[in-house]
Amino acid sequence: MPSEGNNMTSNTQPTATPALIVNRQQAAAMLGVEAVTIDRWTARGELPVVRVPSTGKAGRPRNMYAVADIRRFIAEHTTTLRPTAPAAAAPPARRRSRRGSADLQNSSAAAIIAEVAARAKGVRQ
Repeated sequence: MPSEGNNMTSNTQPTATPALIVNRQQAAAMLGVEAVTIDRWTARGELPVVRVPSTGKAGRPRNMYAVADIRRFIAEHTTTLRPTAPAAAAPPARRRSRRGSADLQNSSAAAIIAEVAARAKGVRQ
């Protein structure tokens, strides 16, 4: 029989306290990006960092990220994408007529041939 102070028969489960700060890998997982992206955003000042003093012998502080800052980052970068209007159809490219350019070439060639022929006649006479 359970004692009065023991609450074993209760169906309530202890609630976990949500973390206030997370490490770089956890922040990356929350945002769906790689950890190196978190480093870039931190270096650019886009994602604030919490400097936690070291507990080890090295004495190097750790960078941690406040969950509230991550939520704020998400809110600031949330946007609604609007469908882009289809680009106006560009007028068809103007092409030079192959026939027209061939005629131009032929007429020039014909003029040169006629001139050469006329000179040849003048030389013979």
